[in-house]
Amino acid sequence: MIYRYLDASRWQGTIDWDAVKRSGKVDGAILKTVSTNKSFGGVYIDPQFERNYSECVRLGIPVGAYYYTYAQNEAARAVELVKVKQALQGKTFQLPVAVDVEDNKLKPIPAKELSALVAGAAKQIEAWGLYAMVYTYTSYANTELDMDALKAFDLWIADYRGKRPTRKHGIWQYTSEGTIPGITGNVDLNHAYKNYPAIIQRAGLSVIR
Repeated sequence: MIYRYLDASRWQGTIDWDAVKRSGKVDGAILKTVSTNKSFGGVYIDPQFERNYSECVRLGIPVGAYYYTYAQNEAARAVELVKVKQALQGKTFQLPVAVDVEDNKLKPIPAKELSALVAGAAKQIEAWGLYAMVYTYTSYANTELDMDALKAFDLWIADYRGKRPTRKHGIWQYTSEGTIPGITGNVDLNHAYKNYPAIIQRAGLSVIR
């Protein structure tokens, strides 16, 4: 069975989640939590995250989360994770929490070193008692990461060429130009190939311990 997820951040503006729900086109939402931007004072919580999360809970839409990493060393990773934990604390997640590694600023880091940073972040999410996964896109996985070092975690992979990637993955982000009622403009759409809510419920990985 294929499950249909959207992922959303401040770039989608104020989403009409009632319309999203009524559309019947979405089985879950993965929400951006944390990123880094000087205009927001450095590492920040996405300004739409709290509202998006609350609306999904209100409407019974299964929810997960992701954060966009810029961390080039363990110290920077620790700063990001403090903010991620702050965003996630006290919330319940039916879908995974992902480390999003794709930024060009990270490309100068050797693949093994960058993958170790990402794996460490995912392990910390697991240590909190949540279901961790890693997000990237195909060419980044092929050239910038040591995917063997990340094989302990489910992969959420972006590839917009119209054909499901051959690399093993749990979620495929197949377009960045999707349209869903209730969302103005484009939105990322995904197919998931595992029943994550059932897996996470059985494993007791829905809240930070």
